[in-house]
Amino acid sequence: TTTANILKGIDWAVGQGPRVINMTFAGPKDPSLARAIKLAYDRGIVLVAAAGNAGAKSPPLYPAADPNVIAVSATNADDKVFALSNRGRHIAVAAPGAQILVAIPDGYEVSSGTSYSAAEVSGVAALLLQRDPALSPDKLRHLLQATAKDLGPKGRDNEFGAGLVDAY
Repeated sequence: TTTANILKGIDWAVGQGPRVINMTFAGPKDPSLARAIKLAYDRGIVLVAAAGNAGAKSPPLYPAADPNVIAVSATNADDKVFALSNRGRHIAVAAPGAQILVAIPDGYEVSSGTSYSAAEVSGVAALLLQRDPALSPDKLRHLLQATAKDLGPKGRDNEFGAGLVDAY
């Protein structure tokens, strides 16, 4: 899509009064997008984005790399990083994203990508907000990271961030 369409979508979403916005697109840094994200963040909206599916050598993609966004990488069934998942210091948490059964217009298919991971984290964020509506985006990010299951090297890393998101 175009930046103009993305900005219209974010503006429309913000106007509906959401607590969470899930963004499953990735591209280069864009000042217009950064401004829209900052406005949403300043309104207390939790912003979650797919890290991208360009692989380990990709530069950070946006909006996931924006500091006001919770960036999500993807894991496979063995809790390893999904081969095409982007990585980097900006990754907050990871969630399943490889070989996921998803609904499509005429049925179902098995698909992979960080978009599915971001959707799961958005759902967990919504559950946390249902439990405690006073959570700020920063406090919610902290909770997601503090309760994540550590994967990979001990502690925070560029593949999984704080680890696998844990709804429980």
